[in-house]
Amino acid sequence: MTSKRKFTKSISSLALISAAFGCLAEQSNPAISVEGFAKHAMFSAIKTSPKGDYLAATYPYEDHKRLAIIDTKTKKITCQFFFRSDESVASFWWANDERVVMSISKQLGQYSQPFGTGELFAGNADCSKREQLFGARNNDMGAAQVEDLLLTDRDNILISSALEKRSYSNLYKLNIYTGKKVLVERATHENASIVLDNNKQWRVSQSYKTERQGLLKSEASGEMVTYYRQTPDSEWKEISIVDMSRESAQGTTAIVGFNATSDKMYLLSNVEQSQKGLYEYDLATGTQKLVYKNDVVDAQPFFNRYFDANGNQISEVVGALVHEGKPKVVFFDEDSAFAKEFRALEASFPQDAVFITSSTADNNTWILTTASDVNPGEFYSYDRVNKKIAYVASSKPWIDKAKMSHKEPVSFKARDGLTIHGYLTVPRGKDAKELPLIVHPHGGPHGPRDYWFYDDEVQVYASAGYAVLQVDFRGSGGYGREFEDSGFGQWGKEMQDDLTDATLWAIDKGIANKDKICISGASYGGYASLMAVVKEPDLYKCAIGYVGVYDLPLMFEKGNVAERLGWGKRYMEQAFGGSEEEMKKASPAYNADKIKAGVFLVHGGRDEQAHYDNAIVMRKALQKVGKEPKWLWKETEAHGFYDEDNREELFNDMLSFLKQYLN
Repeated sequence: MTSKRKFTKSISSLALISAAFGCLAEQSNPAISVEGFAKHAMFSAIKTSPKGDYLAATYPYEDHKRLAIIDTKTKKITCQFFFRSDESVASFWWANDERVVMSISKQLGQYSQPFGTGELFAGNADCSKREQLFGARNNDMGAAQVEDLLLTDRDNILISSALEKRSYSNLYKLNIYTGKKVLVERATHENASIVLDNNKQWRVSQSYKTERQGLLKSEASGEMVTYYRQTPDSEWKEISIVDMSRESAQGTTAIVGFNATSDKMYLLSNVEQSQKGLYEYDLATGTQKLVYKNDVVDAQPFFNRYFDANGNQISEVVGALVHEGKPKVVFFDEDSAFAKEFRALEASFPQDAVFITSSTADNNTWILTTASDVNPGEFYSYDRVNKKIAYVASSKPWIDKAKMSHKEPVSFKARDGLTIHGYLTVPRGKDAKELPLIVHPHGGPHGPRDYWFYDDEVQVYASAGYAVLQVDFRGSGGYGREFEDSGFGQWGKEMQDDLTDATLWAIDKGIANKDKICISGASYGGYASLMAVVKEPDLYKCAIGYVGVYDLPLMFEKGNVAERLGWGKRYMEQAFGGSEEEMKKASPAYNADKIKAGVFLVHGGRDEQAHYDNAIVMRKALQKVGKEPKWLWKETEAHGFYDEDNREELFNDMLSFLKQYLN
């Protein structure tokens, strides 16, 4: 194995993981400290091998994630896989009964977007026959993506890669023991995805065209063209062409899967209506019909994945997952056998959302994940023959669900009549009356949204006695195309007004003590927190800006958003809106003199997303007007603190700062 990757068995941390799987069921933790909230999850994903002999689980180690293989009979670790200190096991797949395939990624900071290296590795469950399948060692250019595991073919999987020609991803058969690649089919469309049906045939492509006739490449907004064909020998036909420019607001269409027999496929689209709905497309007739949509939030596909009599894995779209307040699954056919069995599982976990993460090849054992507002994640094994559920592990066994605070969906009307949704967390054991309140805007802002699930930072605040209000202000994702588009050009304007209106709503309802309110957020949430105390200097007692953006013009000169050629600066022009002078009016750093509240600035010296100069500029602006902010700077952190010690220090400093202004 090449020295470029540390890809081997580690003895040093075996005891930790062995204890986790062998003893977690017996563990208890009477008290949750800030240290507990700062710790990373012990396990982030667990999958069973096809015969059920092994489990594979990703877990954190220092600044990265590793993969452990556990023998299900002995509960002992047989192998661990890991790479460089800044590289994590990102995705992993059991390609046969003994062999696991892995991709790796890099991530700098809690809120940084991880990026895959495009490399693939494989190894046996006993750590033998370790091999880099795709990447620099094999002189491969470009990146690889796993398209299908071909579980009836023990030695091969299907991958896609622009290996031969840039922007054209071909389909290859890849030997998982030798790394040998055999071309299956060349791409005919530029920047096209590969969508295989349940017969492992390339049936659909979505091609992103970056140029349009009459426009320069730098000016072209791009079009997404969806193609399909009846058979591998048929001609490609266009299903749809969608202008992807933000100005058009035409919506998007994505292929999300097929039915079991692959004669119908499912589209997720918000072209005909604002919210993303699921459409069934008949490949024989070329007709489509809407099968599900929600009037408030976007739908997501929900799958039934199982193995047929020949050992092929079938992935069938059977319903929708909907995050309207608390998550719920809607089946196309509630009377189907799968729907009834899944509903029985849900009844076994009435307080949690349930997900099936993997299955044995005989379909007799499922690995389940459960999660909720107070449950950061638990793993179970479900014996479908004997109808028995067995506990496997917890992602954070030190978190006592009974001591966490519940999160409830809320909604209110903004000043212009628009309905805004969000979540309210009330400290455990307290009534929602006259409480000190933390308004907690999310990052993004365009696309992300808040969800009902467990959140460390929210629980830190609630554990100290503060109510927490999370607001899906206009511009947030998940509530339809029009809702998200309505936030463009509204930084510091209507998006900010939604947070003000949320705060006033909490006061009016008697939830919040009007004299004890602070605002705290990360990334865009950091921007919104500082802008809140600029626009409403008497409403908030303090603001915490965590890896925030405070100087909008600066973002065009510094950071990796500006460096994303073409769309990066165009995105910011659309998001921020207005001239440079107008952007300065919407920048906290140019309005420090308006701030009365206490300010806590938190940033990392390696942050290239909300470039670290934002914090430096904001601090100097406050100092210039005689308002020294509280300051926490970690030179080695990026867009969000990842190191557990740094996270613990951050949470303790946050609570100390809040106590100063709210108690």
